[in-house]
Amino acid sequence: MNSGILPFKERIGATSNVEGRRQVTAWRQLLARCGRKPTRKRVHSLRVATLRLQSEMEFGLSAQGPDSSFARVAKRWTKQAEKLRRSLSLVRETDVYLQKLTGLRASLAEPGGRQPHSNRDCLRQADQLERKLRQQRRNAEKRLMAAVKSRSARLEQISKELEAASEPLRAKVQAGRAETVLGMFAVLAAEFPELDASRLHEYRKRIKKVRYLAELFTPADPRTGRLGATLRRMQSAIGEWHDWQAMGKLASRTLKGHDRTNSLAELLETLAGESLEKALDLCRRSAARLLRWGGQNGPVPRPNLEKFPVQSAEAVVAAQQKKYA
Repeated sequence: MNSGILPFKERIGATSNVEGRRQVTAWRQLLARCGRKPTRKRVHSLRVATLRLQSEMEFGLSAQGPDSSFARVAKRWTKQAEKLRRSLSLVRETDVYLQKLTGLRASLAEPGGRQPHSNRDCLRQADQLERKLRQQRRNAEKRLMAAVKSRSARLEQISKELEAASEPLRAKVQAGRAETVLGMFAVLAAEFPELDASRLHEYRKRIKKVRYLAELFTPADPRTGRLGATLRRMQSAIGEWHDWQAMGKLASRTLKGHDRTNSLAELLETLAGESLEKALDLCRRSAARLLRWGGQNGPVPRPNLEKFPVQSAEAVVAAQQKKYA
């Protein structure tokens, strides 16, 4: 995510106690900033930060008894974080649609491609859809600010308790290995033996959790970095399809009554269809490769284990800005 204060290469569990506390403190700072002014970058950053921490908490809970101090605090934090994520989602989705619409408008304005009269029709409809999205963004922003205000004190207190109780998670993360990630993916693949549009979005959400853990384990086992990169590509391809599909549905509702011929909704549906084919092809090939790596005859490829220079927090954040949640 992109705020400028969240160096998420430094994961809870892969750092010292001091670093772990700093990580949660950074999350709280971003929460406060987002509550004051939920810019596109802050919303994206807070949403990814929350998702990552949730994944880490779930992993930690799997190794703890239900009555441990960590389990009790983690469950309380996760419950509040889930509510926060729902408030963040509509703002984030609207920002993504506006960004994609800007790119689409630029491509329509270029010479060539679709017929000129079709481009003019789509551009007019794109303007109408943008007005709808900007109003939706304003409304969602107000709701988000209200939600952060109502939950910030509770989340502040729980996250402070989490800092003190998260040592069991750190110990387990320090033992994380590529084999664990591959085993989790094998379970996921067994639950989704056939991929199609009806289950692809749910598949993406599950992939995201495995990917976050792969990235979390990388300091303990650098081989997981390769796994995380593969999972990230799968996640991005599915996300591209899902965004175009959702925008097409929104355009159909917003532009109801317009001639479907040469319409923006028609174009968005075409883009969604093309993205679906690409996503399915990439995911099937990548899943087969991950399963081979997890088999007896397919060890996880070892990357070149070179020493990386010490980076400032700003440099790490800049690298993270290139990633989507």
